[in-house]
Amino acid sequence: MADFGKIGFEWPPYTIEVERGKIAEFAAAIKTSDPVYTDRDAARAEGYADVPVPPTFSAVGQHWAPKASVEDDLGVDLKRVLAGGTDWEYLGDIVAGDVLTVRGRVVDMVEKQGSRGPMTLIIRENTFVNQRGETVLRLRGTMIELGPAGSAS
Repeated sequence: MADFGKIGFEWPPYTIEVERGKIAEFAAAIKTSDPVYTDRDAARAEGYADVPVPPTFSAVGQHWAPKASVEDDLGVDLKRVLAGGTDWEYLGDIVAGDVLTVRGRVVDMVEKQGSRGPMTLIIRENTFVNQRGETVLRLRGTMIELGPAGSAS
């Protein structure tokens, strides 16, 4: 099971350059046809400085994250991990041309008893800050690590 001493653990920050082409690819992947995500003039007509990112675009940024290992960093057995949900809190616009610095940390760990035994909920938070120093997105995700097989009471 996870090491509760890892609450507060921080991963090294990394940078994402928001590219118009990647925004258009992501918009196509999520099947949105709103021109605001592909046409700068349409985006400006809606009040954006440039083409904005669609909701959940931050998932693309995981490809730029350092190759840290949750298994090594937190003592988590990835064979026993489930996704427990993610919340996105947008605090400002993210548009093509922005350069985001992402800082990730473990904000909490909670042990619970499930119907099949113990589990640990690991709550991680990523904060996205643009090139102007503005926090534009806070992403909070829960990872669930199930206890070892045969540990149910």
